[in-house]
Amino acid sequence: MNASAAEALSTYEYLRALAASWGLIFFGFIFLGVVAYAFWPSRRKQFEQDAQIPLREDDDV
Repeated sequence: MNASAAEALSTYEYLRALAASWGLIFFGFIFLGVVAYAFWPSRRKQFEQDAQIPLREDDDV
């Protein structure tokens, strides 16, 4: 393997590790944001109303 190929592989390995670690952090924050949104106290009433949608009777049928 020549020097440029070794350097390219080294750069690839570095970028892969960087993307893996920062990707984990990024998606960790996304997950925490979704969980915070879902369990936020002021959202409870809307979520309870939305949960009843499939159980509503349609008077038009």
